[in-house]
Amino acid sequence: MKKIITIILIVLIISVIVFIISTSLAAAPQVARGKTTQLAYVPPENSLPQAPTLTTLLFSGDVMLSRNVGQKMEKYNDWTWPLANIASLLSSVNLTVINLESPFTISGNHLVNAGSFSFNADPRSIAALKLAGIDVADLANNHMMNQGPKGIIDTRKILSDNDISAIGAGLNAAEASRPVIKEVNGIKFGFLGFAYPADNSVAGLSTPDIAGMNTAIMADEVNRLKNQADVVIVMMHAGTEYANEPNKQQIAFAHAAIDAGADLIIGHHPHWVQTTEIYKGKPILYSLGNLVFDQMWSQETKEGSLAKTTWHNKTLQKIELIPISIHDYGQAEIVTSTAQRQKILKRMGLTSNVIEF
Repeated sequence: MKKIITIILIVLIISVIVFIISTSLAAAPQVARGKTTQLAYVPPENSLPQAPTLTTLLFSGDVMLSRNVGQKMEKYNDWTWPLANIASLLSSVNLTVINLESPFTISGNHLVNAGSFSFNADPRSIAALKLAGIDVADLANNHMMNQGPKGIIDTRKILSDNDISAIGAGLNAAEASRPVIKEVNGIKFGFLGFAYPADNSVAGLSTPDIAGMNTAIMADEVNRLKNQADVVIVMMHAGTEYANEPNKQQIAFAHAAIDAGADLIIGHHPHWVQTTEIYKGKPILYSLGNLVFDQMWSQETKEGSLAKTTWHNKTLQKIELIPISIHDYGQAEIVTSTAQRQKILKRMGLTSNVIEF
């Protein structure tokens, strides 16, 4: 009897072993003559090739929200009117930077008649900048002190209240020259603004105004910013009005900024687009002309260009120039006429709207 039980146990054990082996073989890779089927290898997620990180920054020329532009907004009861037609483009990039050529004041009469050069923007026109997704406003220009210290105080407050950073003007020299750093895709972009006002006034130790175009001070600021940011961009408000070529001061200042470590120079003030230059491998856009202005008396002042820059990590890959035109004393539109686009690009010294690096 014991022998029978032992045999039964041995048969059961052998059956279990056979079942386990047959199951394992069924799950193993199948081998056919001349061909082997292997299980696909899936690498860990962090070892997969990563798509390049691209960051886009858009720059404009002069934006003035007073005088006839302000009267048009009041008339149409539309405080987004100046940028309404291009707001989707301006807000489609990672960062948008403008030169704001008119101070805001919070109270008082904002009517500025045609012919006046003392600008005073209604705070309601901040709606245009908000709609367009403006991130940084350069205040270093020859009109920022049109309303005195109040203009700078109110302008900085209104911008700050609407999440727009300001550079280039302040209540003292330290605030005027203080940079703005914006981090996008892990890259820190640093911005500085400088201008050469007609009356040569600049901010002092305790007096409000703009950051002036002192080459030595600018070089120190660029060097300091290089230790805080991955990319340094200098905004330059200078040049001869209604001229297509940069003057000696513009050229010397822009070259000095690049020598100090700046990666890109963006210029405005002449109210015309001006020629471009690549200096030591770094681009200088001497003037982008007007974006929002009421100078309807010449073709050149009714035109300008946006500059869309594309960065791969910390390296500038290309600049796309987007010509614009101004209608009805202050509303910007993208130029659709090929002939008009080519004329604007030609005045910028370009045959193509794309500069690649």
